[in-house]
Amino acid sequence: MKKIFLVIILVLLFCSNALATQEHTDPEGLYSHQIAHLFFMFALVVLIFQIKKISPLPKRWKYIGIAVFLFLLWNIDTFTVHWLREHITPDYFSGSAQTWTQKMDITTLKAKAFYVGKILDHFLSVGAIIAFTLGIKAFKEEMAEEK
Repeated sequence: MKKIFLVIILVLLFCSNALATQEHTDPEGLYSHQIAHLFFMFALVVLIFQIKKISPLPKRWKYIGIAVFLFLLWNIDTFTVHWLREHITPDYFSGSAQTWTQKMDITTLKAKAFYVGKILDHFLSVGAIIAFTLGIKAFKEEMAEEK
């Protein structure tokens, strides 16, 4: 474990470029990405209806249900942010993203919605992952009790 931590620290200290970012090249990349969000949303809605059929609802499924709902909200938010990004022109931005000096003019409603959506994206996804992890943990504990 210490070796992995050391490698991560060394990589972070000696990297000069962050090449692990994803841009959706026009137009096919964004279209296929947005379609994937729609498919994911559809699957989550189906899962919500399946979870609602379980009665009484065990603790493990409550956590999974919360995760599914948060992932659905995350998908809606992210889909919207991707769409808004296509309608925000480069003149909204100043500075450089590579040097962490980039700033955004958020005086318009569209820019404010984009900015808030980008922040909300992380809260929803982390919350969903935590709820999902708690659900999996509850599954594991209940399976251990059955043995």
